[in-house]
This record gives sequence, structure tokens and C-alpha cells, in this order.
Amino acid sequence: MRLRILGLLLLSSISWAQVPQSRHVWVVTEENHSYEAVIGNSKMPYYNSLAAKYGLATAYYSEQHNSISALMWLVAGQPITGNNTTTACYTVNNIARQLIAQGYTWRSYQEDLPYAGFSGVSYLNYVRRHNPIIDFTDTCAASQANNSVPYSQLATDIANHSTPNYGYITPSVIDDAHNGTLAAADTWLSEHIPAILALPEFQPGGDGIMFIVWDEADLKSDGKAQDNRCTATIVGNCGGRVATLVIGPQVKRGYKSPVRYDHANLLRTVCDAMGLDDCPGAAAVANPMSDFFNVVKIATPFPDAKVASPVRIQATASNSSPVTAMQIYVDDVLKYHVRSSSINTSLPMSAGKHHVVVQSWDAAGGIHKRGVYVTVASAAVVVTSPAPSSVVAKTVQIGATAKGTDPITRMQLYVDGSSQFQTSGNTLNTSVSLSGGTHTITVQASDSSGSLVTNKFAVTAAAPSINILSPAANASFHSPMYISTKAIDPNPIVATQVYVDNKLVYQVSGPGVQASLPMTVGKHLVVVQEWNNKGATYKQGINVNITPIPITFLSPTSSTVVNSPVTISVAAPADSPIHTMQIYIDSKLAYSSTGLTASHSFSLGSGQHHVTAKGWDAFGNSWSAAKTVTVQ
Repeated sequence: MRLRILGLLLLSSISWAQVPQSRHVWVVTEENHSYEAVIGNSKMPYYNSLAAKYGLATAYYSEQHNSISALMWLVAGQPITGNNTTTACYTVNNIARQLIAQGYTWRSYQEDLPYAGFSGVSYLNYVRRHNPIIDFTDTCAASQANNSVPYSQLATDIANHSTPNYGYITPSVIDDAHNGTLAAADTWLSEHIPAILALPEFQPGGDGIMFIVWDEADLKSDGKAQDNRCTATIVGNCGGRVATLVIGPQVKRGYKSPVRYDHANLLRTVCDAMGLDDCPGAAAVANPMSDFFNVVKIATPFPDAKVASPVRIQATASNSSPVTAMQIYVDDVLKYHVRSSSINTSLPMSAGKHHVVVQSWDAAGGIHKRGVYVTVASAAVVVTSPAPSSVVAKTVQIGATAKGTDPITRMQLYVDGSSQFQTSGNTLNTSVSLSGGTHTITVQASDSSGSLVTNKFAVTAAAPSINILSPAANASFHSPMYISTKAIDPNPIVATQVYVDNKLVYQVSGPGVQASLPMTVGKHLVVVQEWNNKGATYKQGINVNITPIPITFLSPTSSTVVNSPVTISVAAPADSPIHTMQIYIDSKLAYSSTGLTASHSFSLGSGQHHVTAKGWDAFGNSWSAAKTVTVQ
């Protein structure tokens, strides 16, 4: 599918809410069961004990069905392929690429994998389609392939204190509830998860985060209807409701999130926690699952700021339990302690780069941290608002202070090189009006000796708006509709919805959509709506035309009088989403083939035969063509 990364404005540093920083993330995947089959199930006591102790996402929905497609959302933010037997190495962006670029280690621990780097489709109860992280050029490379290891390697890595920064775990198809029972899956988790939760990163003060997530909800089997829910009110277009757990020492105890999340939100949470610069696919426009976490927020200074001593530090703690104390460490040395849930102080620091960590303690024994790097210089302008690279309203408040060896006598504000405001002293606080678009803000300070020091950064001024990047207005194309949108709003965007002909058909938590949605043939009005945390909503609409998919008989030719055996060849257009072609003879399925074509030779008795060619897409829609063939 044609999902793309949106290179527009949204940066991980300005996400709508923070998640804890982490260098230890684990993702454990289970298979093919809906939320209701898992939560409250007496045959899954361990899973439910984790749900009661840590965090449970009660409104989490898989993007789609089909194992490899659904799991690809967790590592690439898009489905990539529907081929469950693929051994290809795809070039698209993925979590491993970003981990490698950041200098992090990763490993995929796979039960029943015969040896490290095994690239086959299956072995015993291991299937490659449940190990999507190895399907990329980044991870297929010789230097990385052996990071896909048998699950038994985990015990060795734990014993050697060499577990990776990012671990992806898949039980066998017996133990992940794909082919086995939920009880067996629960037993496996109870036998293996405690060893990971015993690691130092999962102890109080640690930064470990674990997700246990199901690839998709119930499939159509044993008389059950397939679970295609996208939200509580949208019953189609997604992969159903699943029970996702968020585990770790910084997770709110016993928390149940009502926020609508999906695999792209989980991937975005991983990106933000690990500080990755580029989050793959739809995760680039998804909100992180920030409500699960107790967090420390450092308001001042911003990350990587240039500052002057003494360094002003402002921070607050947000915890599910009352905060009893906060501390500041500079380069791992305790420098400040206060019995409060907030900090506003200044600390002397020597020139050079320093790591400043603010830590909170709560009444439940929780320890939570956040750190920033700062560079201390003899003089500096420290901007307190707005944040660099942020989206702001067209009237924005700008605040800054300056410090230096000599007294600061004047502060000057420039917008795009033009002087806007001037004040005496070492503090600047004013509002300016900005036209829409990106602007360069420069705050300059002068001291009594005539020396100048500046701080230059960019912001984007915008009124709330929605940009539908794809499809184009009035475009004609085959179903499904690939829709790519990006909303921009100075206020945090809570969710984005898609309406077709005034009916809500899709919803995500975040400022954008990247999805493929099935559509009926004909003209449609497509409206995208976003709403922000102030309750305001904004819409943008386009008209589109869905065209039927023509199925063509390549043979027999126009002559329908033939000799037996008869070669029947059929095809769908190259730009169509057809993935399976079928040939029916006299209303009975006679041949089926994956792909856009089907061709087979049939021995047919003399007389007339009714031949139907049918093509299917991933959403269960079909298109057909028929003809009568006379065998002489």
C-alpha cells in the first residue's frame, strides 16, 4: 500500500504530551483475539493480573487484519505487504533503521527460531510473518541479520547483562494463541515475562517500558463474526478491539486508558520515549500514549539549550500518587532537593556541557526522571517561550532572560530580521503578531561593555487547518481510497476523523491520517475533521469518484467456440488493489491464484459453459466479468 511519511511540521520534540525517556523498550506480540476474549477471562490469570497492576488500553484497535500487515504497523507504521510468505527485504522506513541511526541496540527474540539470522518462512512453530522487524533492508544487512535470535538467547543475554535497548518478542504459534489456546498463551507469559520485569530497568527508578499487544482481534471462525471494529461506534475498516498492556515503573498503577489508540500510537510512544528523530509511517502523525505515564516535565531550560550560570531550572511532576519530593542531579551528582511537586531554582554550573536530571518521588515509592543536556557559556539568552520548532498562534507570547559576565543593559527582539521590540534590563516579555508560515525569531542581548549575545530559533505560526494530501480533489480511482491528511493547530490535536457521505468511517488519535479505506463505486464527499484539547473542531472536504475495477478475459479470445482443453486467462489492471483472482466454471470455483492474473487449462465437456472471472481486494470486495464458452 502507498502509505508515506508526512514531512510536515510535526516534530517529536513538540508532541502534544510527554512520555518518559527510556533506553529499554520491549514489545511482546500475541495473536488473533479480541479484548473481550482476554480481559476478565479466568483462563488468563497472569495477563489479567498485569492489567490490574499496570496500564490497560481499553479503547485500543488494530489497524487491520492479516498477520504480517497488522504487525508491520508496530514497526513501520504502515502495512507494507499482505504476503504472509514474503522473504523480501523492504526499503521503507522502520523502527530498526531509527534505532541503528541513534546508536541503540535491538534484538528480535523468536521462539522456535532454529538459529540466529534464519530467514526462512517457517520452522517448527516459528513463522516469519510474526517477525516483521526482519523484513527491511536495514535488518537484512549482514551486520544486523543475526539480531533475530532464538528465544533461548534471552536467558543468556540477561545473565550476561547484555539485553538490547529494544527487544521484540514473539512466542511460537502455539504459545501466542494463534494456534494454541488462550490458557497456553497465559502460561507462557507467566513463565517468561517475570524474568524481564526483574531487570534493573523495571525496578523503581528504572526506565523500562514493555508493551504486550495483540496483532488483531477475532477472525471469522467457529461461528464467530470477524471483529473489524475501528472504535466503539465504527464497526468496520479496522482490525478490531484488542487488549494492550503498558508495563513499567513509570506507568500509572492500575490505570485504564479510555483514549482510542492503535499500533501507530504505540510506535509513536516508542519513538518519543527513545528520542528517535524520525518516527516511521503513520506514527509520524499519531499521538503518543502519554496518559499511561507518570512524568517529570522540565519547562526550563529546553533540551540542548545554551545557558549561563547560574542556570535556572523549572520543572513539575505529574503522578497518579502524590509527589513527596523532587531533586536535581547535575552530571549524576545531587545538587538540589525540595519537598514539593515543582521546582523553580537556579544552580551554579561550570562552563561546558552538562546533563541535568530532574527526579521526583511519590507516596507510592515511584521514582520518575527526565533529563536534558545544556551548554553553559559566559553569556547566554535563554528563551522560556515559545519552544523551538513549535506551532504557535498568530499572536504569540515571547519570553526570554539573559545573563553574562557584565550586566545586561538591553534586550532586542527580531522577527525574520526585522526589529519588533526592545526593552532595558535582562528580561524580555512581549507578544508579537505573525503571518502564517515559518518564521525566524531572534532575541539579542547587549551588556554594559557593548558585547552581544543572541538566541535564534524557528516557529510556525498557523490558524487551525487541515491539509488533505491525498487523494486530490475530484480525483477518480479504484477502491480502496488511500487518504493522507495533516492538521495543524496551535493547540494539541486530540483526534482526526474521516467522514464519507456524512457517515463517520475512520478515526485516529493524532493530527493526521494515513490509511486505506474501502469505498463503493460512485461519487463521494470525503470530509476530514480534527478536534483539539479545547473542544474546537475544524473540517476540510473534497469530492472523489470511485471507479469499478474491470476484469478482462485474455483468453479465450472474442471467439467463444473452442476445443477442449480450454485455456482460460484473466487479469485485473496493474494499478488495482486486486490480490486474488478466481475462475468459476458453471458457478463452481475451478481455479484460484494470488496476484493480478490467473491462467489455467481446463478439460471441459462439449456444450455451453458459463465462465466467471472474479478479483478480490484485501477488504473482501470483489469485481467480476463473465462470458459463455461453447466447447465443440
